Amino acid sequence: MSVCSSVRSNGSSRYRRISDGSTVDRTLFGTKNDQRRQKEPALQRKAFIRLSELNRIKESTAAPLPSACLSSNAAGEDKKAVAEARKAHMKRLELEELDRQRKSGSRHDDAKLERIRKHAQEKIDEGQDIVKLLRTCSERAATFAIRDQQLKDKAEREEKEHAYEQRMILAMEIDRLKEIEAREAEEALKLRKMVHDRKIIENQIEERRQARLLLEEARDQENKEMLEQMKRYREQDEANARARREEAARARKEIIRANEEHIRSKKERKVLEKREDEMMEAYQMEQDEKMRRREAEEEEAERKKREVQKRLLDEQERTMDRQSEMDELRARRAMEDAERKYRQKQLLDAQRRRRDKEVLDEARRQQQEEKERREEEERRARKDEYREAMAQSLSMAERERLEAERAEKKNQELIQNLQQQMLENSLLEEERKKEKYREGSILLQEMAEEKAKLHFIRDKFVQEMKDKG
Repeated sequence: MSVCSSVRSNGSSRYRRISDGSTVDRTLFGTKNDQRRQKEPALQRKAFIRLSELNRIKESTAAPLPSACLSSNAAGEDKKAVAEARKAHMKRLELEELDRQRKSGSRHDDAKLERIRKHAQEKIDEGQDIVKLLRTCSERAATFAIRDQQLKDKAEREEKEHAYEQRMILAMEIDRLKEIEAREAEEALKLRKMVHDRKIIENQIEERRQARLLLEEARDQENKEMLEQMKRYREQDEANARARREEAARARKEIIRANEEHIRSKKERKVLEKREDEMMEAYQMEQDEKMRRREAEEEEAERKKREVQKRLLDEQERTMDRQSEMDELRARRAMEDAERKYRQKQLLDAQRRRRDKEVLDEARRQQQEEKERREEEERRARKDEYREAMAQSLSMAERERLEAERAEKKNQELIQNLQQQMLENSLLEEERKKEKYREGSILLQEMAEEKAKLHFIRDKFVQEMKDKG
């Protein structure tokens, strides 16, 4: 008995004392004012209609009469009787409705009071120490069960989280290895591409060098050909000059020989003419001697004839001297003309050689300028190639840096996503915990209801046993 009392005292000490009397906490069941406010809506549920609606209802609820069989004088009385009957009927219906509303309100109030009394009785019953002890034991058992379930769920959750973390670590490691392999493959591809590009550039440089060598060889060959052509031209000019000199010497010799022959022929003609003159004089002397014996008058004629002949001979001699002078003049003019033509030809050859030399110098100057221009273009091309190679290397370095930044950003995003997922998982786990706690409270409520049912059944059994004695 002492144990039960101690248990009861310990159980009762855990609950707050409300009152010494048998009053009930009005915060649970409301006050009289609340009950009055709950009754007032029942009284305020009266229906009010307008007079026109009431007349319409009365007319619609009037019993049909066989007006066709009545006379016209009795129609007014019948209508009045019907109206009176309808009015009495409506008043009766209104009184019945008021009575029904009053009865339903009283029944509703009685049911509500009954529910309040029943609930108060249940609260009083639940306030007993034994009920509290039983409730405490059941709550302890439920709490221990919930705690065991929570520990089990926590272990399962930790195991799942550990497995999830292991999977995520494994997935991250796999992704990291894949990324490393992809980066290595990309680096190898870049290296192969760089080697291929370098080979292409080296081949292009070699091709350009070969082209420059071929161009220089062609230019040297062209220069050699031009030099050989100039040499041939020079030799040809020298040969032509020698031929011209020989031709001029031969022409001079021929002119001199022709002059000598002409002079010799002229001298021979003079000798022949003198010989002829001598022969003619001898013949004339012979004729004179033969004809001296002729008439004297023929001597005068002969003398005149000799004078005439002498005059003619003088004229002929003068004519021959003039002819030789003309021949010498022609020969001298021909020689001067030949010398003038030779000098003119020499001058033209010198001018042509000077023009050829100027053309050759201009060609050499143009070749030198072309060579310098090509060298300058090659230098610019090499500088451009160097700048392009540097720009390409810088762009590749920049691209690699950007790729590294993107990879780092991707890793950071992956880490953030994983952290976000872990945070979401923790929030979901907390939400599940709260849900479990809510389920626990629901279970507690259900257990309380079940316990109340058990108490009711127990009380019922006890009462039955008491009734049975």
